[in-house]
Amino acid sequence: MTELLSHFKPGEFIGLVAVAGGLLIPIFAVLGGAWTRARMIALKREMIERGMSADEIHTVLTAGTKSCPANRRERHSERV
Repeated sequence: MTELLSHFKPGEFIGLVAVAGGLLIPIFAVLGGAWTRARMIALKREMIERGMSADEIHTVLTAGTKSCPANRRERHSERV
């Protein structure tokens, strides 16, 4: 491995690292998004298996987000 790297000039090595890094970032972003989606689907299935209603699942999934009605009421009461 060091023999292969010793053939590169410093500028070429920096270019290689820049290109490799530029390709790895979007790959990890796509993989992370897919992993997050898979975990969300697994969570939904688990809640369905536990017998939770659609409204309860929606409440759990939107808790802590701006779209959650309870959070909007809390923020509104803080302003008043």
